[in-house]
Amino acid sequence: MYEEIKSQPEAVARSLLQAEVTGEEAARTVRDARRVVVTGCGTSFYAAEIGAWMLRAFSRGRVDARAVIASEPASYDWGISSGDVLIGVTHAGSTAMTCRALERARAAGASTMAVTGFPESRAGELAERVLATGYADERSWAHTISFTAALATLAALGNAVASESERLDLAALPEVLREALELEEMAHRLAASVVASQRGPVQIVLAGGGPNAATAREGALKLLETSYVSASGWDLEQMLHGPLAAVSPETVAIVLAPSGGSVERAAGLAGALQRIGADPVVITDEDGANRFEAAHRLLLPAVPEVVSALPMVVPLQLFSYFMAVGKGLNPDLIHRDDERYRVAREAYE
Repeated sequence: MYEEIKSQPEAVARSLLQAEVTGEEAARTVRDARRVVVTGCGTSFYAAEIGAWMLRAFSRGRVDARAVIASEPASYDWGISSGDVLIGVTHAGSTAMTCRALERARAAGASTMAVTGFPESRAGELAERVLATGYADERSWAHTISFTAALATLAALGNAVASESERLDLAALPEVLREALELEEMAHRLAASVVASQRGPVQIVLAGGGPNAATAREGALKLLETSYVSASGWDLEQMLHGPLAAVSPETVAIVLAPSGGSVERAAGLAGALQRIGADPVVITDEDGANRFEAAHRLLLPAVPEVVSALPMVVPLQLFSYFMAVGKGLNPDLIHRDDERYRVAREAYE
């Protein structure tokens, strides 16, 4: 997991280069669609959520893109038909529900695409167009590098959908990730302090807005998979409408707050947490830092909010890794070394 976290700048650079091959043709299909459904499971679903957000944001709302868990279009009638596009996000290309969703969409006459590291996979066979991430490997079950590779691929697609005058220079993203990796020591310190202070089960909550609502959920998933702790990820507004009642001074609260449309609401959440007695950790950028002077801040380079999930997720991945190691766990296995969990997987696989 650690090696793959550290390798993300190079992987993202490859994904952006790979996207140049199919970007314009795929973008034309997306621009002409009646609606675009982006789907996946697990980490790939969070990539799908961010990808749908990117397509809406890059196109200034001209593309009607929405994300749904793959079991929905695989098992229920979403009315997907000719004129629609279904994009399945699946790193290995073999996720059963994502493949079934692609199969049903294609049978209904919709255009299909697969964002995958394995173009020759089942998903690649079912998709009319494959958006290869350029990363056909992942040795840790805690998917990190395939997540950012998929995000880079989807960002390139969104950028190609944008009008020419509004496109971003995505070539800077690998360097942005390198700078995000410089937060390693701070993530290590945070994890060490959480592990050292545990007197019982630790509660960790993460919250973000815009594309980073899904980043918060992905951060919580990484903690659940690697450290087996109680973690939850929320949209900023949802956090303020109920879940805040479960927060205590012992809660580890992480607020994702890049500059953009949600930063003021993030500042409001940080203030609310401080009044409860929780001491939030705020991941923000140089432009947003002055709104969180009373909080512990992890500063990232400022990037447009539409691509902010890529650097934002990096300190969360590092925190998850160091949480697992601090607890004496192997973060790569996600309980695949435990016979009980193998038997449990057989019940649904």
